[in-house]
Amino acid sequence: MARVAFIVTTCHEFEGIKVLSSVLKQHGHQTDCFISTLDSDFYNTVLTWQPDVVGIYATTGQEGWARDHVLRWREELPHLKVLMGGPHPSFDIEILHDEEYVDATCKAEAEYAMLDVVEAWQAARSIDSIPNVGVLLDGKPFQNPIRPAIQDLDSLPFPDVDLFYRYSFLRNKRVMQVHASRGCQNSCTYCSVGLMKKEWISGGSNERFNRTKSVDYLCDEMSDIVARYPQFRMVNFGDAALNMKHGWMEEFAEKWPKRVGLPFACNVNINYLNEDDIRNLSVAGCKSVQFGLESGSEDVRTRVYGKGYTDDVVYTIPPLLRKHKITYRTNNMMGSPAESLEDMFNTVRANQVLKPNGCTVLIYRPFKSTQLGREDFEENRVEIGKDIGPSLQSDSQMLREDLREVVNLQKLFNLAVYLPGGIPLVKKMAKLPRNPVYDWTLLAFLWYQHAVVSGYGMLDDFRLGVRNLGQIFGRRIGGTHRYAGEEPAQNAFLEQMDMGTGADFFEDRAIEVRDAKPKKRKATLVERRHKVNKARGTAN
Repeated sequence: MARVAFIVTTCHEFEGIKVLSSVLKQHGHQTDCFISTLDSDFYNTVLTWQPDVVGIYATTGQEGWARDHVLRWREELPHLKVLMGGPHPSFDIEILHDEEYVDATCKAEAEYAMLDVVEAWQAARSIDSIPNVGVLLDGKPFQNPIRPAIQDLDSLPFPDVDLFYRYSFLRNKRVMQVHASRGCQNSCTYCSVGLMKKEWISGGSNERFNRTKSVDYLCDEMSDIVARYPQFRMVNFGDAALNMKHGWMEEFAEKWPKRVGLPFACNVNINYLNEDDIRNLSVAGCKSVQFGLESGSEDVRTRVYGKGYTDDVVYTIPPLLRKHKITYRTNNMMGSPAESLEDMFNTVRANQVLKPNGCTVLIYRPFKSTQLGREDFEENRVEIGKDIGPSLQSDSQMLREDLREVVNLQKLFNLAVYLPGGIPLVKKMAKLPRNPVYDWTLLAFLWYQHAVVSGYGMLDDFRLGVRNLGQIFGRRIGGTHRYAGEEPAQNAFLEQMDMGTGADFFEDRAIEVRDAKPKKRKATLVERRHKVNKARGTAN
């Protein structure tokens, strides 16, 4: 039996950690989760628990947050092993070079990969050949092949919510976090999902990346939670889209109100949403939805981002949501290489027409786990070495002459949408130096939208925002795209991880790249948009 401590720095319920814990407990291991922003003496709290394994969930920009703690824990616990999972090590295993910090990484879904690693470490066996696991072999990071994704989500034990609800702060909120599915219908070029669909499955026959829990399983899971934690008043579904599976919403609308009866908020994919689905959402108790607009330009959404939302879809769905008394918020993105500053103000204008109850606005970030992000690095659009921390709210790493205006517009976006005469005012304000007033303007709109529009509650959302303030605006070590003091040219991530460019596994299991004949350069995603516009005789 091993003692496994999951550690996170964001005050949030992580569905993946809940399920990992339930699988480990099902096989006789002990688990707990420690949140650095909630434990007043985080270091000693973890040390006193005496873990055998520490599991770190890491997004890009957060991958190094626990390093100092781990090095100190290892002094007291020489047997300690560290396994890192999450989006960052699933696409970038260079962190394995830091052997003092990380012993192994896990790519893609980790339920049974982590179980195999923990049990191998307990039995002093090698982990070098475990599927999904990344290790350092002969001084080189090596990624093992991926095992088949779990196709039947109902076969998993219920997520271990006790990990997070042992904290009174999370236990006493109005809203609980739940997931009904895995995957996403879209493969947007700025999002990791497109590459996940290629690299996070084994490629077996009939293997699906998009999967949904049965309605009965979901209601049973909720009944178990509510029986033990009856104080919750609302559910937030964290899925990419609750309308993931065709026909699922009809059964959900029939059973959820009778068996659970809690109102909820969720994300929806408007490309796969019709009035019947919206009616079913309303009947089931949906109070608010959120969908990704990202850009006011249909051309950018479809040709560059690969989102597939035409203007016809974008402008048809909101009136139907209003008809069925469901509030809605849009997701918007500022600063991608596909858009000029005026394009971004056109996104403001699109929101003025759509009249959402709130606008979530993020700054584009060139993640190496995305198609567009990889292109940004290949085209030298990124300021490598600039540390903007883990947040998509703080700053941009893109090399742009109008960077100040872009970042300021993101902070003032809602002001431009909702204030009469907002666009001319914000155009002037965006040219001024950055200042804390702009940051607090953004935070105030976020607070209102989460607390009032989505139903989180004013006090709960304020307290949650205070806990995570450093994650929203803070700059922390990580996310520079440099590793262990390397110069940018020495980071071999693109050559090693882009499995579509001729990478191969040799007998020594080191990843190598074959010499390839020079090929004609393909137009980039951004160039495709401009090329199309030129052919149409329209402005870029």
